[in-house]
Amino acid sequence: MSIKGKSQELYIGKTEVNIKDYQWGYKLIKMQYSDISKIEYCFRTMTEGGYIDFHDTYGHFERFCFPRKSNPAIQRAINYIEERYPDLIIERHDTEDDPIYSKNVFIITISLFCCWPIGLILHWLTGKRTLRERIMFTFIILLIQVTIYCMWMLYTKMQINQAVNSINEYLNQIYPF
Repeated sequence: MSIKGKSQELYIGKTEVNIKDYQWGYKLIKMQYSDISKIEYCFRTMTEGGYIDFHDTYGHFERFCFPRKSNPAIQRAINYIEERYPDLIIERHDTEDDPIYSKNVFIITISLFCCWPIGLILHWLTGKRTLRERIMFTFIILLIQVTIYCMWMLYTKMQINQAVNSINEYLNQIYPF
């Protein structure tokens, strides 16, 4: 069974799981079902990303991110794995149980309007997105914040120049040279 993700492809086989990752070049990740200790997954919603985490016995995991249209295929893959390996721990994560600070809408809002360093830190710590998406989000937020800062500096400079010009005009009226 093959499922296309954002920059990855997931192959569910009889004995192993393969993830082809095209994010930074090509990388093939193979995991035998005997090496997998737990599978966690979360379906994609309108605001939250969908993923499957394949955990090994050492605590390391590989993440497969997928778009919303792949939700039914992911459910079929989970059902297939449950049928073939009933002893494997499979946990479904529900995004409604997440605290408010880990939701994407909150992170975007705080990054744009309130305190962008905290928003960026939360974005990197939640780990819900791929590395490419996190880098692009960080770049866009920094670009927006630098633009806002430059516009504020330009406005402040214009206000100062206007105040100095009005003082000079007033002084020229009082003390004509």
